[in-house]
Amino acid sequence: MIAVENVSHRFETSGRQSHLALDDITLEITDGAFVSILGPSGCGKSTLLYIIGGFVKPTGGVARVQGRAITGPGPDRGPVFQEFALFPWKTVLGNVMYGPRQQRIPRAEAEVQVRRLIDMVGLKGYENFYPKELSGGMKQRVAIARTLAYNPSVLLMDEPFGALDAHTRTRLQNDLLNIWERDRKTVLFVTHAVDEAVFLSDKVIVMTRSPGRIKTIIDIDLPRPRKRAELLLDARYQNYVVAIERLIDDTGIDEAAR
Repeated sequence: MIAVENVSHRFETSGRQSHLALDDITLEITDGAFVSILGPSGCGKSTLLYIIGGFVKPTGGVARVQGRAITGPGPDRGPVFQEFALFPWKTVLGNVMYGPRQQRIPRAEAEVQVRRLIDMVGLKGYENFYPKELSGGMKQRVAIARTLAYNPSVLLMDEPFGALDAHTRTRLQNDLLNIWERDRKTVLFVTHAVDEAVFLSDKVIVMTRSPGRIKTIIDIDLPRPRKRAELLLDARYQNYVVAIERLIDDTGIDEAAR
């Protein structure tokens, strides 16, 4: 589904200094996989996601989706970011309807589809609420439903639960897995939380400090569907979390010692 070939990205800071954010990234993500990217702050995780989304052009290498070079954003790749970016003047229904209406789907058909999505993310009964009337977790549910309404092949998620409290974050992780189990879209998920990455993913990509390089890619061999209460008692889950935490700690020590 996604192929990243020798991608590097260099940009100029406000002080006119050249900064290498990503260095020679090569990876492949198969159709329907759930892949998380972990690494120290500033390692270029989000930059890599934006390159795949078509929002940032790499200064070296190429990124492809389904064999086609990425030249800009497209409806085949749906972003979900930490900032909810909802239209404040539109209701929940209006926000989620935006994509299908832009795709010129007839209103009646779009509304049937959108109401099903709103129900799926647990917001039935809130269709006529405005963003200012919703909690943070509810806003993120709207953002996820709005992205799903485009029916993208790939979900690009940049720390979508990072600003939420622990309880809401856990609920949305479970909801996201339920949606993924149902649709099996390809998901690329950026996070700082090792336990979140292990719980959600088929693979975890661990990156080095800036300039970001791939340190290792770990296959998460845990049964699906996943139930948190069971995994917390599973030694394999615990071992993955500890091993990845050590990798990230070692990354920090190795890079700082250079």
